[in-house]
Amino acid sequence: MSNPEPIIWMRAEKSTRGPAPQHSREQIAEVAIEIADAEGIEAASVRNIAKRLGTGTMTLYRYLPTKEDLYAVMIDQATGFDQHVPTGDVRADLTTLARRRRRVFLRHPWLAPLLSTRPVMGPNFLRGMERDLALLAGCGLDMEQAVDVLDLIHSWVSGTVQAQLAERAVTQRSGVDRDTWRRQMQPYLMSMLATGEFPYLKKMIQASEISEGDERFENGLTTILDGIEARYLAKAKNDGSLPAE
Repeated sequence: MSNPEPIIWMRAEKSTRGPAPQHSREQIAEVAIEIADAEGIEAASVRNIAKRLGTGTMTLYRYLPTKEDLYAVMIDQATGFDQHVPTGDVRADLTTLARRRRRVFLRHPWLAPLLSTRPVMGPNFLRGMERDLALLAGCGLDMEQAVDVLDLIHSWVSGTVQAQLAERAVTQRSGVDRDTWRRQMQPYLMSMLATGEFPYLKKMIQASEISEGDERFENGLTTILDGIEARYLAKAKNDGSLPAE
């Protein structure tokens, strides 16, 4: 069995054979991201990227021989988060982390689904992970706890974003937005509640309206951070590994 080819970041960007490359992987990834953002991930083909760059299709295969290579550099380029400097307020920093990740996923609708099936560990990902682990290690969390916290936040962000994007896609396909759907459902829902079979659903509906995407995200994030604070950060403050406020 032959050895697998090294991952894209372990291969030289400039080939020792043929003419000098006219484009960098970063430039190709940027164009691919622009196409995917506007037309969907399937439109980010080598043919379309080459057309946008004004070069030959076969030329691009010298830079990124496979679709997986292309997806890898796209993911890593898109997740090149801005450099957030920790403030010392752990809860505020974790909130910033979650909101920043959500903004990136909403800006690039193809990213969260693609990343969930491809755990790409490019240079941007590694730098971001190092920064986030350092933030949590400074709170007195051991490495296993820090990973648990990050996994929880990342999973929440990814899940809520994908649900929001799915709802947006359904609205675009059907032409039925959330308000229209509510009005259509209301007569049926009211008739079911009137049977007395759903007392808790009735209380829920009477207590509050269904929240929108931003509100749902913030409410869920608050609950998650409350749990993290109660389980990990309060203990760190009590044992002195994290300064008391």
